[in-house]
Order: sequence, then C-alpha cells, then structure tokens
Amino acid sequence: MMMAMDISRKRPVVEGFKCHETSRRENGLLTVLFHATLPTCHQEAIRLSSLSFDCREPSCGALEDGEEAVLLSDEDYQVDSNFFDNGYSLAGATGFKVWTGTRLLIECLAWPCAGDCSRLRELQQRISHGARVLELGSGVGVLGSYLAAIGSEVLMSDLPTLVENSLKKNIGRNAMTEVNDETFECPQWLSNDDAKRIGRGWAGCASLDWTQPVESQLTKDQYSSIDFIVASDVVFLRSMLQSVFNTVESIFRASTNPPPLILSFQRRDAKDGDESVSFTTVTGILNAMNDRGWSCKNLAWREVTVLKEDGGEDGAVKEDQSEVFVFEINLSNE
Repeated sequence: MMMAMDISRKRPVVEGFKCHETSRRENGLLTVLFHATLPTCHQEAIRLSSLSFDCREPSCGALEDGEEAVLLSDEDYQVDSNFFDNGYSLAGATGFKVWTGTRLLIECLAWPCAGDCSRLRELQQRISHGARVLELGSGVGVLGSYLAAIGSEVLMSDLPTLVENSLKKNIGRNAMTEVNDETFECPQWLSNDDAKRIGRGWAGCASLDWTQPVESQLTKDQYSSIDFIVASDVVFLRSMLQSVFNTVESIFRASTNPPPLILSFQRRDAKDGDESVSFTTVTGILNAMNDRGWSCKNLAWREVTVLKEDGGEDGAVKEDQSEVFVFEINLSNE
C-alpha cells in the first residue's frame, strides 16, 4: 500500500518562522539552546517573541539555510548519564534533540499558508483556541510548548528520564513568571505541580511509557477527554510503531469522541517500497493502521535533504532527498 503525494499538499518553508541555536557552558559541559520564534499575531498579546529549549545536542534537520547552528567537537559530546535509567533506551536518547518533523508540524499547526487544505485550517483554528492536547514523545518539549504558547492546553509526555531531565526544565524556562489574573487558573484536567502558563495557553508534563497501560500512568481526564493527540517523529524505528499505536488505540477506546492523532513522520528508508530492517516506512505505517481499521489523511509534506551512507567500502556519506509528512489518523474510515 502506498500513499500518493498530492502536490497541492506540498508545503513551502514559512518565511516568518525562524529557528536558530546558541550554546553555553555549565561546569565545563556544553549545552545547546534551540530557539523558535512565535507568530507575530501572538507576540504583542503575550509579550513573548520566542521560545527556547535546553538540548544535549544540536538539532537534526530542524534548521533552514541561513539559520545559526551550533557545531560540536568530539570533546563536546557528553556521555549519556541516563543510559542505565529504568526503562530508558537508545531510542529514548533521541529525545534530547530537535528533529525535522517537529519543525514541519509546528508550521502546519501554527503558521497558516495560502495553500493549506480546509481540514488543516480547521486544526489551526482549534489549536489556537483552547484545545486539549496530549503529546506523545515530547522530548525537549518544543512542539507542546509552542502549541501552548499559541493557545492550547497541552500535556506533554515521555519516558520518566526525559520528563525529569528535560521537560520540567524547559516548561519552567518558557513559563510566564507572573500570572495574577484568576482567569489564568490552571485547567483542572492538566493541573499538577509542573503545569505552567506559557503564552496564551498551559503546558504540563507526565511520564508515559508506551509499553505500559495508559490507565496506570495518566488520570482518566488526561487520556479520555482530549481533543487531539500530537506526536512528532516518534515511529521512525519499526520497534516503536506498534507500541505507539497500542497507546493511541487505548486512548481511542477510552474516549467518547476519539481524538485524531496528528503525526509527523520523516522517511528514512532508501526506497519506501522496500522493507527496511530498522526503519519504519510509510507503507509500514499505512499497513499497521489498516490492520486496526484506522483511516489516514496526508495533510502536508515537504522534501528534505538528508545524509546517507553510499554503501561503499569507504563508508562515505552523500546527500539524498527524503520527505517529511504530516498525517491525520482517525479511529475509523467513516
């Protein structure tokens, strides 16, 4: 099964959206800061022009030409101090940096374009007007914090290691320091000690391991009374696909009105028609959804340049073209 790439859904880079990286040293260790500007229509109202996030490594594919990037030397890369944490994995370690799919998903949901389909425009409106959002695999928190800043109530989730060492810190970094208006009271479904006001909305975080039952990790409101599930590039490994979809299916079943999953996905296989030993393919995603009776729409896509090994004995790498997609996934085909 293949999904045709509708040329009308090809999304150009948004000129007004700018990202860049800076760095700083603390106790001899280098930290990368990822910065993302907010839409001008929100900046004046919330007195906030951009968000910033502590990362362990430079982003991968999230910067465009001309945007300042941080380059690390071999000595700058840190030994993963969380490697032996319970439930942690190499896949989890990828959450400490920003990836291509995050940028495209932010642009699609927060930066309207003239060529956007009607469904994407509807999502943009709802996201900016108080939608309840559960994010899976939040990593350093760029997507969830951004959606909060433009008006959503967002519960970001990831493995305990990411929550404790990244999400809590970055929510605090971007939180409003003074919230005196009683209308800014934290929403009850989100309410916990770590939930903070960011821009026009709210952001909180919770631990969520996809291999464990959702019901034992989140409150009922947090998994059964939400408007959207969002996830950025969380199924790139074949070993992750079924675990993520099992979590989504649990949320679908628990919800009176099952929320759509808005998923960004970057192809990493050489040819999508071929089976990849390690990486999930678009065909693999579609087949997994078909097996569960789910439906899928391709809301947007973009070509990206990636580096790949050329297969030669010298191990050289070359530039190649791939695609990043934004899918909307629903419970049924109705």
